[in-house]
Amino acid sequence: MNLKQLMARALIASAMLSFGVQAAEGADKAAIADVLTKYRLNVESIEKAPVEGLYEVVTNGGVVYANKDGSYFIYGQLFHTTPTESINLTEITQAKRNKKLFDEAGVEKELIVYPAKDEKYVVNVYTDTTCGYCMKLHREMQEYNDLGITIRYLAFPRSGERSPNIGQMSAIWCADDKANAMNLAKARNFDEETKECTDLIRRHMALGSAMGVTGTPAIMLEDGTMLSGYLPAPQLLQVLKQKES
Repeated sequence: MNLKQLMARALIASAMLSFGVQAAEGADKAAIADVLTKYRLNVESIEKAPVEGLYEVVTNGGVVYANKDGSYFIYGQLFHTTPTESINLTEITQAKRNKKLFDEAGVEKELIVYPAKDEKYVVNVYTDTTCGYCMKLHREMQEYNDLGITIRYLAFPRSGERSPNIGQMSAIWCADDKANAMNLAKARNFDEETKECTDLIRRHMALGSAMGVTGTPAIMLEDGTMLSGYLPAPQLLQVLKQKES
């Protein structure tokens, strides 16, 4: 990243911080909350957006942008363009929320971990044992690990409570050797079922849903950025390196 890019990023960070400090001055928080409730969106925070007349509203269903009384709102991505790059401000806000949700959930001890010997990065992956691309990712586990990427699994049966494999995933998370049980399941050689760990599975599902996960695999980076879908190891490594620059 060149000097101009670094300066642009610094300016954006400074601007976002100043808007955060100003909070939601001028906004009718109650009116905005009342409007969004009609759409089953519960307001978590309201701050000025870096666009005149708009407020950034973080909800349980993601980030929206509203005018001062909520009579107009936009459900989409907000980008800031500079001469050198395009910055997704919505993604930045959502990533912060995801990291906060993950840290507060206290699920780290419940993750099934495939550690890299020379660990450089850690990613959390919402996975499902019936998902074809989840199986592909798992077959390539050694490639991720060889590139210094540790993979940590959370459970996310794609059909929710109706998922036929909830009992199987419960058995995997209840197993003494969870990593081996997952290996067998991803190779379609694991047919055990139990209800003993279904509460854990539901907890992971609820956390994923709160982060906006709708399918698997869903890859969450350490800063909370969510990547939807499968990425080959070299491409994931490239994304992780770009995050450092």
